[in-house]
Amino acid sequence: MPTHHSAEFIAEMKQRLEAEREQLRSRLKGNAHLDHGNYVGTAPEYERDEEENAMEAADQVAIEEITETEEARLKEVEAALGRLAAGTYGVTPAGDTIPEERLRANPAATTIVK
Repeated sequence: MPTHHSAEFIAEMKQRLEAEREQLRSRLKGNAHLDHGNYVGTAPEYERDEEENAMEAADQVAIEEITETEEARLKEVEAALGRLAAGTYGVTPAGDTIPEERLRANPAATTIVK
């Protein structure tokens, strides 16, 4: 089902999605590395006493959680850019038009909030 949004709105959303994709890629490069196509959080290296080892472990958990969240969002953004290229952006899988307000709040949205 083709989109029913204006060309200007589509261009605006494309620009926002491309900017978000670059921000996510940049943050992921700073905190993670690619391993078999998935991002893996890069472990911090601290000294080797017990207190610093505990801090390192806690920081590693936080980095992994942030990496998972950012990678998931990157996939959503890339999927939205794919829908833009296919001409189906702003339409749910069922063929309903997603309101502009919803897409402004989340440019990668695929559902309607009722």
